[in-house]
Amino acid sequence: MMEKVKTTWLEITSPDEANFKEDFTGIMEIREVENDMYINFMLFAGVGLPWRWYSRLNWTLPDWEDYFSRVRAKTFLGFAEGRIAGYYEIVFDDKNDAEIKFFGLLPSQMDKGLGGVLLSHAIKSSFDNGASRIWLHTCTGDSEAALGNYLSRGFRIYKEEEAYEDVPGKDELVSMISRFFSSYYDHFRRKAGN
Repeated sequence: MMEKVKTTWLEITSPDEANFKEDFTGIMEIREVENDMYINFMLFAGVGLPWRWYSRLNWTLPDWEDYFSRVRAKTFLGFAEGRIAGYYEIVFDDKNDAEIKFFGLLPSQMDKGLGGVLLSHAIKSSFDNGASRIWLHTCTGDSEAALGNYLSRGFRIYKEEEAYEDVPGKDELVSMISRFFSSYYDHFRRKAGN
């Protein structure tokens, strides 16, 4: 279904510009995990489904393998009170710009003040990994808190654009997720020789 979507691109170019959430290292445990097509798919769907993220829902296992072989991506999980609270994925380009490709909390972990904590860590880890610039984008389809969180942490807007997008409805999203699991099942049954 066609919807008008406003996309906002933001950037931060120095750790000195960052407004880190106080004591962000003590509120959540955040650790890097190995990129894994299944885990990354589950995080993408778990965090993004309420906001109708769909760009990766049609990916097959070879698509995921190709992606991780071509890009320098890092995935981080945030844990709060022993549970996965959210994640972010950073992709570094040849100029060492870091794109926070995906970022968010699981629905059960929202409205607890954890978004600023996770974003503070994403900024710090990006600069610690040599980023000279960090950028990301959000849109009107994302959580209402997203843009405010980015601006509060020191990001500044450098571009905005409105366009019509063909955004999938619920049934189409569920069908995309089903195709992934069917592909996943077939792949590992073949590997097991069954």
